[in-house]
Amino acid sequence: MTQRITTTVAAFALFAFLVFISVVHSASRADALSADGHGPGYLSSDGWWLGSYSLDDGSQGFCLHAGRPSPVGHAADYAEGAALGWFTPEQAAQLAYVSRTWAGTSDRTTAAAGQLATWIIAGLNGKSPESYASRAGADARAVLDRAHAMVDEAGRQASRAVSATATVELSEAGPGRVRVELAVDRLTGTIMLPPESHRARVELTGAVFEDGAGSAVVPSGIDVAITPTGTDQTVSVTAEATLDGLPYGDRLRVAVANGDAQSLLVAIPATAEASAAVEATGVSPLPFQPVVSTVTSAAEATPGATITDKLTVAVDPADGLLPTWAVWSSPEGLKPVEATIESTLLGPFPDSISPAPTAPDGAPVVCTVEVVVAGPGEYETPGCSLPGPGHYVWVERIDPARTPADHGGSRLRPWQSSFGVASEITSVTAPVIAPPSAPLPVLAATGSEYSATAWIGGGALTVGGAIALAVALGRRATGRAIDGVTE
Repeated sequence: MTQRITTTVAAFALFAFLVFISVVHSASRADALSADGHGPGYLSSDGWWLGSYSLDDGSQGFCLHAGRPSPVGHAADYAEGAALGWFTPEQAAQLAYVSRTWAGTSDRTTAAAGQLATWIIAGLNGKSPESYASRAGADARAVLDRAHAMVDEAGRQASRAVSATATVELSEAGPGRVRVELAVDRLTGTIMLPPESHRARVELTGAVFEDGAGSAVVPSGIDVAITPTGTDQTVSVTAEATLDGLPYGDRLRVAVANGDAQSLLVAIPATAEASAAVEATGVSPLPFQPVVSTVTSAAEATPGATITDKLTVAVDPADGLLPTWAVWSSPEGLKPVEATIESTLLGPFPDSISPAPTAPDGAPVVCTVEVVVAGPGEYETPGCSLPGPGHYVWVERIDPARTPADHGGSRLRPWQSSFGVASEITSVTAPVIAPPSAPLPVLAATGSEYSATAWIGGGALTVGGAIALAVALGRRATGRAIDGVTE
């Protein structure tokens, strides 16, 4: 029994192994790559082919080794040209250009010329271009001329690599810009590609494009407006640019024949990639709005007094404005923007001052003084002398034109106070002075026996006789007879 079970298990295992081998073999054959025939081109009268070959995966390619047998019917494997080491860097760059540009063509003359150009670059195996071109029969001259033009073009346009650079520039007066440029390392030297040669995807951090998005596909070599989103005095913006599918570089894809047959330079799509990242820091381009609250130094005063205005400076944090005081880039580094506050003392007005949006036309002006401020805080104006009685009021304004545009004036918003703010009013009255007492009449004395002194209203009056004293006092007085008159 044991022997029968063992035999059965062994038979089953052998059967399973054979099935596995069959499946693997079938899969291997299904996935195998081979040249299955001719592509576009010319077949000479004596059976020689000039043109491309087709592969059973739908690809096309040019023969790389002139003189070897046809690749048709031979299995092949794909390999990267750089790993094969068959060609010099210059040859690899030119062959890569040929494969990208012409190996996938459906035109027979272009295919024949591309095959001939490939052999001219990779090696003719001791024969002349003309001998191969003759396979095209009546089109031989056209094929030969076209092949030489292809070789010349490949020599000029072939490249080893492509690279990208990104630039971000921030402006103190408005939107900044981002630009992506491409440089190609051609065999003839490195060149910058002209504007709009390709399109790059750019991802922004700290800024947005005009449509408000943080990413966009932009043409190369063109300045594209961006707006920083930061709300600090300085902003930082990063741009990351990526490009793919670029037709540059020396990448080759080769279908390497298994055995003594031609290997094929296979047409592949443009696959070069380039990327760049850049960060820029600058002052915020957002406008800022200073606001000022003021209090006069004296609510009441007398003529001739000197008063000042106390200023409290702040920043309006409304949407769309920089919520802090702005700075500008000076040769010595970042400096706060300066604003000039003009303070004007108006008056005197005979009547009480009523609030209004602006001062009345022709309002009398006592003086105008200025204070230069460089940020929020407490300030005080120079003094103004009050010329006389009446009512006075301070008014203030900030004119951005007083600050140079490149010193931040372009971002400084204007400000003006309203008229008649209670905290800005000073009332001036003249002091009340009592009128002086009228002088008393003094009578000349007619006698000289004695004199009397009376104090009237705090003033001394001296008279020479009893009659003068009686008149001054307004009452009867007794005394000696003077000049014959008794009182």
